[in-house]
Amino acid sequence: MGLYTHYDGAHNHPVNRALHMIAIPVGFSSLIVVWYHWIIGLLLIPAAFALAWLGHLIEGNKPAFLTNPVHVFVAPVWLVKKIFGVRDKSAQVQRSE
Repeated sequence: MGLYTHYDGAHNHPVNRALHMIAIPVGFSSLIVVWYHWIIGLLLIPAAFALAWLGHLIEGNKPAFLTNPVHVFVAPVWLVKKIFGVRDKSAQVQRSE
């Protein structure tokens, strides 16, 4: 199973997906904010993780990054695909067979 497929499969509940739609931009924006106001930037990181953990608590599974830390970098790709409606081509091929 690929990284993206595993990540996507761990985010099926609509509330979990919604919380991740907020948590991922907050988490990555903290990298920029920390340069301008380090206290706020550092506080955004646990806030983003708290939102994501809450989503996983609701969904009833563990965050994907606990199985593979690289999933932290898969998250923004997942977010962009969800926002712009990009579908995974391998999943489309499997469905059509």
